[in-house]
Amino acid sequence: MSQKIMLVNYRIPVNLKNEFQDICSKMHVPMSTQVNILMREFVHSHKVRNQISDDNHEPIQIFSGHESQT
Repeated sequence: MSQKIMLVNYRIPVNLKNEFQDICSKMHVPMSTQVNILMREFVHSHKVRNQISDDNHEPIQIFSGHESQT
């Protein structure tokens, strides 16, 4: 099963594009592959952050049941 692919255009500073292109070339990684990796990492981190903030569980009480000895 193949994924649908969409062409996307971005406006970025010329210097940033040139540096990105140079680094990708030196690493033998297509620029589109690296952009896809960055997008996937961003989406994943967003999902993880939302999962944590949406978690309605009470915090774990590490010392529950132990009385303080002061």
